[in-house]
Amino acid sequence: MPRNKINILSIDGGGIRGIIPATVLVHIEKRIREKKGDDKRIADYVDLVAGTSTGAILGAMLLVPDEHGRPKFTAEDALDFYVQYGEEIFNQSKKRGTFGQLLVGAARYTEKRLESLMVKKLGDCMLSELLKPCIITSYNMYNGTAVFFNSREEKAEKGDFLLREVLRSTSAAPTYFNPAMLGFHVQNGQRMVNLDGGVFANNPAMCAYAEARGTVFPGWQDDLNPNKAFPTARNMQMLSLGTGGGYPDLGSPEKASRWKLLTWAKKTPDIMMDGALNTVNYQVQKLYESLDGVEVKNYKRVDFPRPANGAKPPYNADMADASDKNVKTLQQCGQLTVQHSNNNAEESLDAFVDKMIVAVEGSHNLA
Repeated sequence: MPRNKINILSIDGGGIRGIIPATVLVHIEKRIREKKGDDKRIADYVDLVAGTSTGAILGAMLLVPDEHGRPKFTAEDALDFYVQYGEEIFNQSKKRGTFGQLLVGAARYTEKRLESLMVKKLGDCMLSELLKPCIITSYNMYNGTAVFFNSREEKAEKGDFLLREVLRSTSAAPTYFNPAMLGFHVQNGQRMVNLDGGVFANNPAMCAYAEARGTVFPGWQDDLNPNKAFPTARNMQMLSLGTGGGYPDLGSPEKASRWKLLTWAKKTPDIMMDGALNTVNYQVQKLYESLDGVEVKNYKRVDFPRPANGAKPPYNADMADASDKNVKTLQQCGQLTVQHSNNNAEESLDAFVDKMIVAVEGSHNLA
């Protein structure tokens, strides 16, 4: 019997703060396994994944196949990647401060450790080999355009990208890592010099929606119009995971109004990448609110709850702070995010995950 709903997973960028959505993903996969068995994975219940930067790394890890065509990594593996290697990627890779960057034109961190870890974890896995359609954002400095790496389209083309190159590209945050040089590809017959997709889509939820609108999903059929080729919002269940962003360290308004060049150089990337998070959430929320009936609840945003009275969160919002203290705090905040989304929401996270299961297998198969 055809399905009338598809499931979309979107994950924001945010560097080491990816520990927050990774912790949420661990809970989601635990829920799925409790309902459907230990062999089940998140990849079995999503039809499209979209990610930016750290969100792309998390999303792609869930879709990498093993030699049997099953997910190679669990959500716990994805979380462990950050907990175990965050210090190595950031703190141990630091090269120089802001003043040194301006003098010699270098990023704060060397990308070598991140690249070597990608080789270790992903090997020569190609983008087209991912188990489900996956959209990964980046920005091409060569021609000044947004880039949407699309695993589905790569399968239809003669060329392809190494997944590790794509993930290096989407995580090349300005001032944090140097731009990524990608090898020759069929696109324009040119090499690509790319930046972090967070410069234009740190929250890729709307990108995911746009991509789904033009994607043919096997086994899907609209229950009201069987001849409709592509799904619309009423056919999509979208789960959007945040990284606790939106807290750039700006200091007092008085000090911010007197920033010098060095301060602007340091603060601007964080402002750019965090500033649009709530805007995209607002846009997608309004899109679903325009629907009738139960479809209004087919979009769920899960993020660390904003502290009251404008207070700062308990973690350091700097996306490169991989100190033991901050990593542990981020894990705790991930757990708090799960608790909040289950206890302080009109529809709990667990209930939404159950809807994702039903969309794939039907309500009669939900234990």
